[in-house]
Amino acid sequence: MTQELFFEVRRKKAHYYLDAEESDSVSNLKQMIAGILKEPLTNVELWKLDEEGRKTQLLHDSARLVDCGYSSTNAKAQSPAAIGLRLIAADEQLEMTDVSTPPPIPDTMRQDPAPQD
Repeated sequence: MTQELFFEVRRKKAHYYLDAEESDSVSNLKQMIAGILKEPLTNVELWKLDEEGRKTQLLHDSARLVDCGYSSTNAKAQSPAAIGLRLIAADEQLEMTDVSTPPPIPDTMRQDPAPQD
């Protein structure tokens, strides 16, 4: 039984959320992105990213997602696996901007723990 995997594909300030089966190939992800961006498939390059968002390896079209190290434990819906996107024809570097983090909750909105006697 194949598991569903969830990905956050990042390019500059754009973030695309995709889901795929672990038996799907990298080429399937590239087809989804190429369709969204209206770019030729040969112009799309996907990179595996580490936890800090640094590129670690180029994902080859024929590789299956599970063979690239993605599984239901590291590509969950609540914490999708990060993939970097670079458009080759634009002659751009792999560049990603983080999504802003929400401000801390004000003290007045926090629930205080019950006082202990």
